[in-house]
Amino acid sequence: MNLEQLTTINIDTNQTKEISDLCNQLLSQNKKVEQAEKLLADAKAEQTRLSEEVIPAKMSEAGISMIKLEDGSSVEISPYYYAKIPEDKKADAFKWLRDNDFGDLIKNNLSISFGKGEDSDAVKSKSELESKGLVVDQKEDVHWQTLRGFVREQTEKNKNIPSDLFGLYIANRTKITLNN
Repeated sequence: MNLEQLTTINIDTNQTKEISDLCNQLLSQNKKVEQAEKLLADAKAEQTRLSEEVIPAKMSEAGISMIKLEDGSSVEISPYYYAKIPEDKKADAFKWLRDNDFGDLIKNNLSISFGKGEDSDAVKSKSELESKGLVVDQKEDVHWQTLRGFVREQTEKNKNIPSDLFGLYIANRTKITLNN
């Protein structure tokens, strides 16, 4: 048996040239996408800087929080609140909420959802289900809108909230309403 004959492969050089050209086009597109993503990231960063730093500072310096423009559009500075409990801080954040009488913000989920302030019902239901030999997956969470509203409310009352536990981001934002 001739092994050389069995391992000989005939390659159409026109096809490999076409594949090579297509791969080069893909590499070129990859670079274009990378450049476009960088441009977009830079544009968003500048948008945030103008909206949250430059314009609010100038309007604060002028002693105003809202202005009407000649065309009827308006510019207003208002507070923006963001909070998200980091996964590695959930236990501490939930403990802080409970220790400070805000435990009713925490939802306790089994295969059904328990609402605000229904922790004891969730624990009781879980125990009853487990006593019947069922495996119960329990998850506690605070809905993002509930958390953001809580942060806004507490901040407006000048209450201290641990920013590391709740991933707080509070800023003033510029809102431009166009007159159509």
